[in-house]
Amino acid sequence: MTTDKLIWPARLHHIHLTSGNVPDMVKWYQDSMGLTAEELGNGATWMSGKDRNLLIGPGPKSGLKFSAFAVENRDHLTRLRARAEETGTPVETSPTPLFGDGAFAVRDPDGNCITLGIPDRQSSRGNGPAGMLSGRLQHVVVASTDAPRMIAFYSDILGFRKSDLVREEKSGEITACFMRCDPEHHAIAVFRAAENRLDHHCYETTSWNDIRDWGDHFSERRDTVVWGAGRHGAGHNLFIFVRDPDGNNVELSAEIDDVPYEQAPGTWRHEERTLNLWGSAWLRS
Repeated sequence: MTTDKLIWPARLHHIHLTSGNVPDMVKWYQDSMGLTAEELGNGATWMSGKDRNLLIGPGPKSGLKFSAFAVENRDHLTRLRARAEETGTPVETSPTPLFGDGAFAVRDPDGNCITLGIPDRQSSRGNGPAGMLSGRLQHVVVASTDAPRMIAFYSDILGFRKSDLVREEKSGEITACFMRCDPEHHAIAVFRAAENRLDHHCYETTSWNDIRDWGDHFSERRDTVVWGAGRHGAGHNLFIFVRDPDGNNVELSAEIDDVPYEQAPGTWRHEERTLNLWGSAWLRS
């Protein structure tokens, strides 16, 4: 079995964050991100709203328990599971209550859990003023001490397409890779770093005006915009970043590139301009 169109098309449906202070996290995502809370048992809370879902549960601060990608149908799931078994990748029981029968999970080389399945629960309409703002959960980024091995897993085992690579100019070493599982520039990315961890997760809006409206909302909430407004080089999306109570970086994005399946990956230099065409950037390594 080849990786041609293996995971394609799929979309990031939800992630599960862990925290030592679940009540504060739940309140922030209710008030700042416009999500409605529903207790699911075992300490897990489902936060849902306008095209965005995540789970929050007890565990290490700023932990990423899993990332869950929604696929088209049962045949799609069967192909993905067969690919995992063919490559000797251990298949685990799906940990998410938001996917139906047939869902399963695998782990990347850093131990991050990736769940694949079909959603079987209806999201809420959101909460408060932010509940009406556009912001679909769009991508998740992890930091890794072994970026090349991670990139190989996502591209060779699951079939993600590389959209852009970031390299050191002299050594050619890869410092970041942005990967897609549908035409949007990236649904997951891996950044080289000194430790393995969650880097950020992102919500895609429809336009620059949406970024403005989110900025005004955060201002009213006294949530500080910690980076942006700016425009990424790789992906060309507009962005602002805020932080939740655990210090997780939360991105609001707009106008991310669409990239055809067949397009070869681009290459960017490891420099601030790659992360922000408009100014200073947050270089991870």
